[in-house]
Amino acid sequence: MSITFKLDVLKPHQPNSPTLARALKKIEGVKYVNIRVEEIDQKTTSIMVLIRGSEGLLLDKIVEVLDSNNCALHSVDEVTIQDD
Repeated sequence: MSITFKLDVLKPHQPNSPTLARALKKIEGVKYVNIRVEEIDQKTTSIMVLIRGSEGLLLDKIVEVLDSNNCALHSVDEVTIQDD
């Protein structure tokens, strides 16, 4: 089984999106990370983060990485669980 999270996230301009994507990719069980910029303000960037991984991937681990990169999780917009 695999799990996909679609997350609405607010981040500062630094770290940039590739750096954040690499940090998220390092989480155990993550197979795929996609970051789409939704809006850029003077001090922040609103992004949509799509993360696919193995069944054991936990949202708590994702939130830890977001927090450590000064990002705030606004909402979990979608969760999909499917057979591989």
